[in-house]
Amino acid sequence: MEVDREHPVYTISVVAQLLQLHEQTIRQYERLGLISPCRTIRKTRLYSQCDIERLDCIMYLVKTCGVNLAGVQIVVRLSLQHPEIEDRLKNKKFNSQDFL
Repeated sequence: MEVDREHPVYTISVVAQLLQLHEQTIRQYERLGLISPCRTIRKTRLYSQCDIERLDCIMYLVKTCGVNLAGVQIVVRLSLQHPEIEDRLKNKKFNSQDFL
């Protein structure tokens, strides 16, 4: 059985474990508008595979490329308008020189 990539099924603790991130870091990314998980009736956050991929891209920008969170917000907004940016992010074809 294959699950739709956009169907929210993962809790924050599972996502944190998969990506080796602290749950508070994921919550901070949500507060900044970098990610928007779905909520259950009881307000539990649920993440889709697409959300996990976006978090992975955010981690790549921060940890590998050295982009601060304000810069990540700009890149995320641009990637929503320009699919080629999102493709480069998913394929991790950015480097720190792209941001200078």
